[in-house]
Amino acid sequence: MSSDDASIPDDLAAALESEPVALASYRRLPPSHRHEYLEWIDEAKRPQTRRRRIEKTIRMLHG
Repeated sequence: MSSDDASIPDDLAAALESEPVALASYRRLPPSHRHEYLEWIDEAKRPQTRRRRIEKTIRMLHG
């Protein structure tokens, strides 16, 4: 990942790196959309919820 991706949490970064199509889609998003994904994931209170949100993010970025 690039230095522009420095604010991406490690768990999301790992998921994106394992899915090149999702990573490419994420990088094409406007900064405001990226922020929305990050905020949604960070708002999860339970680890299970966070994991599900990351999985859903990857699916959504696949199109």
